[in-house]
Amino acid sequence: MTELTGSDVLAEHSEIIRAALKRESAKLFAPQESKTERGLRRFSVRETAEHLKINYNSMRHYLKSVDGIPEGILESGNRRTFSAEEINAIQETLYKAGKIPLNLYPRKAEGDQTSIIACYNLKGGVAKSSTTSNCATFLAMRGFRVLLVDIDPQASLSDIFDVRPDIEGFPSIYDVLKYDDPIQMSEAISGTYVPNIDIVAGSLNMTEFEFETSATYMSGQHQSTPWHRKISNALRTVEDHYDVIMFDTPPHMSFAVIAAVFASNAMLIPVSAGMLDIVGLEKFLNLGSNTLSVIEEHEEGKKYNFVRYLLTRYNKNDPSQLQIGSFLRSELGSNLLRTDFLHSTALTDAGIGMQTLLEVDPSKLNRRTYERIYENLRDIADELEEEIMKTWGREPVKGGA
Repeated sequence: MTELTGSDVLAEHSEIIRAALKRESAKLFAPQESKTERGLRRFSVRETAEHLKINYNSMRHYLKSVDGIPEGILESGNRRTFSAEEINAIQETLYKAGKIPLNLYPRKAEGDQTSIIACYNLKGGVAKSSTTSNCATFLAMRGFRVLLVDIDPQASLSDIFDVRPDIEGFPSIYDVLKYDDPIQMSEAISGTYVPNIDIVAGSLNMTEFEFETSATYMSGQHQSTPWHRKISNALRTVEDHYDVIMFDTPPHMSFAVIAAVFASNAMLIPVSAGMLDIVGLEKFLNLGSNTLSVIEEHEEGKKYNFVRYLLTRYNKNDPSQLQIGSFLRSELGSNLLRTDFLHSTALTDAGIGMQTLLEVDPSKLNRRTYERIYENLRDIADELEEEIMKTWGREPVKGGA
């Protein structure tokens, strides 16, 4: 009978998989060494108009008539393309020229509140990281300044954006929250290859935060900052620089998750279309309610701008999922987003390369498959944008400028 030392076996297998992933990454992104060096792909005039919610013909006119607007690059086939940075510059130029109304301008004004959204569910496999990463990318392409905060020790969101503190040795969210010699949130922020998206990366060290918090609480040691306020207090020094902050959370209740939900002023709750997922959702909501009620006894006036549910991994050709979707919509009403996050082979393919949809070259996928999931994610981002604009007192504009 073979006897195995668990720690040695797991360490060996971890190293095998790490080395294999590094080899695959080198193949995927050759000759560049990383996604950061490659950056986002370029976008056509039609795609640029889509991201900025501007009529296509109006966009073509503006490109010819508005002074100072980026020209992009003329590629083969007389096809003009723009980088994400150029798209942001086009938006700024058109806004200053009076071509984009305030209701379509995705920057908060003085006195507007940063939308801090917790993507939150204790059930694993409901596409929290995929939802957060893709929604953030769509919002950033529209001009929102987005900060992502990854509090999941698995740090999948950080991996998607090519920021790995456990490997590269720079600060993570743990360094902000730890009890001994914490750093400022600003010191842990990393830029990403997506313009308008910064990230405070997650790391395995976040498990230490749970032990430290428990030990501090049990020992009765005095802390100037209550544990549930550690994230909200840390964000105060940086939140004015962003329009949207999004938390990606782990699939379990923890001190960090509660602190993130407390720091938020909105919740986005992904849920899969399975009966066990719905049963789990009820239990999760009951636990979340009980936990927040304890904190609210000490924090009067804590309110949320919106709490919305998103049906994920949805296959509208599956009768059982159709039935569950209909059930949720009848019970939750407008609290459930109008658009369901569809299951898509395009996102599955993107996931192999740790990419969001907007990083993928559409020509390498079935055109209709790409367009279907692109329109789907666009519509989800539209609904989030509507909620954000409402908090700024701006009525959402249907269509475009």
